[in-house]
Amino acid sequence: MKRIVLIIATAICAVCLFGCSGSKSNQVDDSFGFVKEDFEITEEKDSHGGFVGDGDYYLILDCSKNQEKVDEIISDWKALPLSENLELIMYGGTKDGTTYSYELYKIGNFPKIENGYYKFIDRNSNVSKESGDASDDSNLFKRHSFNFSIAMYDSDTKTMYYLEFDT
Repeated sequence: MKRIVLIIATAICAVCLFGCSGSKSNQVDDSFGFVKEDFEITEEKDSHGGFVGDGDYYLILDCSKNQEKVDEIISDWKALPLSENLELIMYGGTKDGTTYSYELYKIGNFPKIENGYYKFIDRNSNVSKESGDASDDSNLFKRHSFNFSIAMYDSDTKTMYYLEFDT
């Protein structure tokens, strides 16, 4: 009997620890159109964990040796600057008397990019109820939690920055 309990407990632990993990490469490819292995990985860190999967994942890619691929990827991205809401969540600031101090650029070492492109995907479960458009950030601050991904490409340095943020 003790063996059965031990086997079941081990199986549950294994599912909790490994079952929720997925290939970040596949997730980036599916949502943003690029595979990180096509470029030189400069920096990468994933702090997601536990049962609910809160945390962040960031990736910095040197894209200088594969510009043709980058041009393909960013063809449907928006030109910088970021929208007001994305600017506030990434770099902080004040809007309507409220100070936003999230400063998520610090998590993924995002510099302030002057020339480039970005893509935002809101992965919150309420997106379909609100606007149905995952690239719409207008409801970003009307929630109790965040689940989104953003990628920015710096045209001057040929560097791609990617951040997945889940609370």
